[in-house]
Amino acid sequence: MTAILFGGLLGLSFGCCEDTLKDTLKAGAGKALTEVHKGDQAKADQVINKSWVYLKRAHLHSQTMGVISIAFSLLVAWLSFPARAQLGVSLLSGLGSLGYGMFWMVAGFLAPGMGSTGAAKESVALIAQASGGAFFVAGVTLFGLIAYKMFVKPAME
Repeated sequence: MTAILFGGLLGLSFGCCEDTLKDTLKAGAGKALTEVHKGDQAKADQVINKSWVYLKRAHLHSQTMGVISIAFSLLVAWLSFPARAQLGVSLLSGLGSLGYGMFWMVAGFLAPGMGSTGAAKESVALIAQASGGAFFVAGVTLFGLIAYKMFVKPAME
């Protein structure tokens, strides 16, 4: 739910404060304009525009992955898997969905000041790797549990 709320708040902020957010990105590009782009405003604008795309990705990933996380949690509970499996799938998918959205938001705000979206992503890549990995592990675990319940457990009965 936290990831969905985070993504929703980002979306609401786009509606009420889009100009302020874009101005914040432009203000962050000031130092990079002279040091990285050598005064080339067009290059700085490219990074600013891509940063805005990253903020939108943060909104979309948080909400979508948050909904998937809830579906994972409900499915693992509905199928009556052990409590540890339920906790693991829910925790990993929930933290993964929130962390991955945060990764895109942080990269978006860092990029203008760094002069590069690639450098911004690299500077916070660990957030993406940990959160994406956690979400992936939750999905694979759930898939494995379902496969076990469908194919292995019936053969044992």
